[in-house]
Amino acid sequence: MILEILAVLSVLADILILLQIWREDSLFKYRGTYCKPVSIIVPIRGEDPGLENNVKSLKNQDYPCPYEVIYVVDPDQPWLAERLKGLGVKVVITSHQCSCSGKIRAQITGLKESVNEVVVFADSDTTYPNTWLREMVGNLDKYTAVTTFPWPSPLRFSLSNLIRAGFWTLGFESQASGGTFLWGGSMSFKREFFDEEVIRELSSELCDDCTLTRIVRRRGGRIAFNPSVIPLNVYDERDLWRWSTRQVVTVIKYSNRGAKAFLVIGFFMVLFLIAFLLSLNWIFLTPLLLWVVKNLLRSRNLGKHSYIPSIMSLVGLYFGWIKLILDWRKREVIWRGRNYSL
Repeated sequence: MILEILAVLSVLADILILLQIWREDSLFKYRGTYCKPVSIIVPIRGEDPGLENNVKSLKNQDYPCPYEVIYVVDPDQPWLAERLKGLGVKVVITSHQCSCSGKIRAQITGLKESVNEVVVFADSDTTYPNTWLREMVGNLDKYTAVTTFPWPSPLRFSLSNLIRAGFWTLGFESQASGGTFLWGGSMSFKREFFDEEVIRELSSELCDDCTLTRIVRRRGGRIAFNPSVIPLNVYDERDLWRWSTRQVVTVIKYSNRGAKAFLVIGFFMVLFLIAFLLSLNWIFLTPLLLWVVKNLLRSRNLGKHSYIPSIMSLVGLYFGWIKLILDWRKREVIWRGRNYSL
């Protein structure tokens, strides 16, 4: 009787995943022509793997309007400032005073040091396709903010890198219906959005994209999610457990409803796996296979970069579910070498 009920739930899960694939596919038709001068602001602490390529990807954007790239460096890393200047980008030193995270401190510093009509935030550990800026700005006349989400690109094949690749794909689940959540490494706004209220609120927060998402929603604004330009998050993970703890704890604090929803999703995916292993009935395996197919379709424009994260997305799902349970009551995280209490 239990297996029969699970079989029905498995078919229902198939239908829901197929609907999700259909809805996400419509987002790939995203296009716009809005074009204004842009300031790309990139907080950085320490030298990320592939830094030179990441910088080049931002400098070589196919964007018809003027734009500048500003890297914001902490004052205790003058060597990094010199390294970036040598790569031909504008460098400013973090100066904003707040009780916020180092990333937000850098972002606000960058805001104060820039003047262009559009502000786009990027991450230092990410490589961007050359049409990224055009797509991030193109529909900003219709939306309060535009965002996308990166695809993991491990520098080598290690167990930690493979698990992180699968885990990272879970970020797309928050965008299943399109435009539900900002990702801090790729979000654009008109400068007028950053009034005194926004700066004040950011100045007491740990998570930049979580806070900005909350403000946009509170103000009745709209977020556009654009998966047609997926950046590559370049990494070589050496401390998977601590890194994933920060990701999970941040989600629990800033998107508690989403965290609870994922507990339920993960629970049923565990049941389907157990049911398949006990019965060897393929009906229980189809939601798991569709989960992989969904991620292959999401990353279809990335060629060889698509395969490993998509295949590992199932492992990442189970890993993320276990971490969510284990870290549910945690409130302290380590981020770029600094301790934060949420």
